[in-house]
Amino acid sequence: MGDAISDVELAYKLYAREEAGVFPVIVHHFESGKREMDLKSGHLAGAGVFGMKMLGFCSENPQRGLAPLAGLIVVMDVDKQQPIGILDGTPITFMRTGAAGAVAARALARKDSKRVLIAGAGNQGRAQLLGLATAMPALEEIYICDIIDENSCRFVNEQNGKFPNLQLKAVPYAELAEIAGQVDIIVTCTRSREFFISKEWIKAGTHINAIGADMPGKQEIEPELMANVRLFGDSRAQVIQKGECQHAAKSGRISADDITEIGEVLEGMKPGRRSEDDITLFDATGMAIQDLIVSAKLLEKAKQLNIGLEVEF
Repeated sequence: MGDAISDVELAYKLYAREEAGVFPVIVHHFESGKREMDLKSGHLAGAGVFGMKMLGFCSENPQRGLAPLAGLIVVMDVDKQQPIGILDGTPITFMRTGAAGAVAARALARKDSKRVLIAGAGNQGRAQLLGLATAMPALEEIYICDIIDENSCRFVNEQNGKFPNLQLKAVPYAELAEIAGQVDIIVTCTRSREFFISKEWIKAGTHINAIGADMPGKQEIEPELMANVRLFGDSRAQVIQKGECQHAAKSGRISADDITEIGEVLEGMKPGRRSEDDITLFDATGMAIQDLIVSAKLLEKAKQLNIGLEVEF
């Protein structure tokens, strides 16, 4: 995860310097909420690679003994225009999304942040926990909340021993509002299509990572809150179209001009948090350049370690 955080931070910086770019995302719903696919592609000219990720989602797969998400990432070389490698997209997606949340929280949250609420006890909740624990070692307490209370308890039981310096606590969904008003950082990472985080719960100085909304229709946060925070995103164009910002934008509460890209903050082009009382929100829709940079670095390591089979023909 430490390597993934460095890689994703580099991708954001290259994007801000116009040395990386993404192409329009292709999304298709075979059955909305049940069977979906998306294709994400882009380039990192500044890192010498380009490529594509193809992902599929099937909500019924756990009952079949299969993962709900599956896909492939193809990495190509810019100079030679030749393929470098093909990777399993699922673990890369897990790592780069956890890394994205970590990069944003480290850059935008208050430096004295100690307490975190993670809303969503699925695989991405695990990725976000790993990312934050890696990037922000001064954190002390992590609260886990899921709409199904037993999921939160299972999450804590599974993860407790992995993070000896953190106190992990399961929070009943009925107490979400109370805990949301007490923590320093809130992470939302669900597949929700209606908001469950309300404006009046959030105290001054809170940082929010909005991870779950990455397609049209998804939503986790009350649109009115979006109009009363300092907004940041991975890609301004993407978050307006299909991130958490989409709902506030459609209702006229915000515009693209209200959103600062995280790479602009990392490169020192624009300010991040301006005061201890700012409420900051990072809208993460996921960018192909994150997948590609993490994949390219892994392929470099595989080559160095002579892992894999090379065939000449």
